[in-house]
Amino acid sequence: MDEYPKSHLKTAVILTVCLAIAIAALPDKEVNRVTTVPVSLSIQPTENIEELSTPETSFDLENPEIIWEEIKIRPGDSLSTIFKRAGLSARELQEIMSLGNDVSVLGKIKPGQSIQFEVTQEGTLKTLLYEETPLKKLTVKNSNDGFDSEWDLVEPEVLISYKTSRITADHPSLYHAGKAAGLSDNLIMQLSYVFQWDISFALDLRRGDTFALLYEDIYVDGEIVEEGRILAAQFENMGKTYTAVLYENDQGRSSYFAPNGRSMRKAFIRDPVHFSHVSSRFNMKRLHPIHKRVMPHRGIDYAANRGTPVLASGDGKVTIARRYNASGRYVVIRHGEQYTTKYLHLSAFAKGIRAGKAVKQGQTIGYVGATGWATAPHLHYEFLVNGQHRNPRTVKLPKAQPITESNLARFKQLTQPMLARLESVAGGRRYALADGGDIRDSSD
Repeated sequence: MDEYPKSHLKTAVILTVCLAIAIAALPDKEVNRVTTVPVSLSIQPTENIEELSTPETSFDLENPEIIWEEIKIRPGDSLSTIFKRAGLSARELQEIMSLGNDVSVLGKIKPGQSIQFEVTQEGTLKTLLYEETPLKKLTVKNSNDGFDSEWDLVEPEVLISYKTSRITADHPSLYHAGKAAGLSDNLIMQLSYVFQWDISFALDLRRGDTFALLYEDIYVDGEIVEEGRILAAQFENMGKTYTAVLYENDQGRSSYFAPNGRSMRKAFIRDPVHFSHVSSRFNMKRLHPIHKRVMPHRGIDYAANRGTPVLASGDGKVTIARRYNASGRYVVIRHGEQYTTKYLHLSAFAKGIRAGKAVKQGQTIGYVGATGWATAPHLHYEFLVNGQHRNPRTVKLPKAQPITESNLARFKQLTQPMLARLESVAGGRRYALADGGDIRDSSD
């Protein structure tokens, strides 16, 4: 140490002190460290998922005294349960419902819809908003004189769209072919109604059958909110082409007619159960599945899920609605002097169906079941003419009145443009319309 230069020792000491000061000045890593915690991205099942839907609360930033709440309508909800869930008083509910017909729709609310409330911090209801449809909105406001209601009717934009499809091995039914083309359940059902008097969709469809339709798309603010009516349709079935166009007469009543003015409607529909399949046809020499012997099968069996609605095939009066060992629950309907129809193996009768009750074509009279001598849920349907059984598939049905001769010129003038559009679509051609209208494939 004595031999080490003193100037070097002084330098070493100074450097040591400086280093110590620099280290002390550095930030404490333990204090400033950002701690990370692993987070799972998996979604755990929720025991009561309804709790996530209500209420959704927001605040009016311009007026912090006002709170907006949106409550989703659950199955089994009524307006009173919703008011209770929102913390609103029964007195306010009573005052609103006392407005009468203007707010009667609030007594028919449906699951999946929602109601919005504007509420003060004291819990007083200021405004109720309810959207019955995208085109009809109800506002109820609380003023100094009590509650007032107002309906806002939105003016939509209506465009004409089209679809075409084909019955194939992969899509053997109207429902499957319609879905393959992008049709909604609503439009498929409408299409079945248009041709239900001429085509049995349970018996008559064949591979290669095709259909095309023009229908309304309803737009609000540039977005599709719902589908409207089928305006024209064509169905090629077993080599025969059926064409229908919607026509409104001078009294404002709309119905579907063939291009020659013949009404598509007939006295009876072909299938009293929609979207079913035939499990047993009309056969006077059928081997009975239970008794294992040849017994005449004087009707058609439509296999369908238990509870599927069964429709009256024509206007008439119920003569029998009761239960019998072999037939189970069954209904017999008399249609004038000539025709009688029978509906067997029902799981239940529709409300009000009893002997002496008048029914309309297409009215629900019961529900598919397996009562009586039945091996599985189905409807056994019989058609009688002057007391004699006839094959419901092939029996010639009486027709409805056509367009009168005096109105035929008006009918052709009003329907020809739509039929021309349909012919273009059915032929697979796109074209520009002379009147500047719009026609488009809705899949675009």
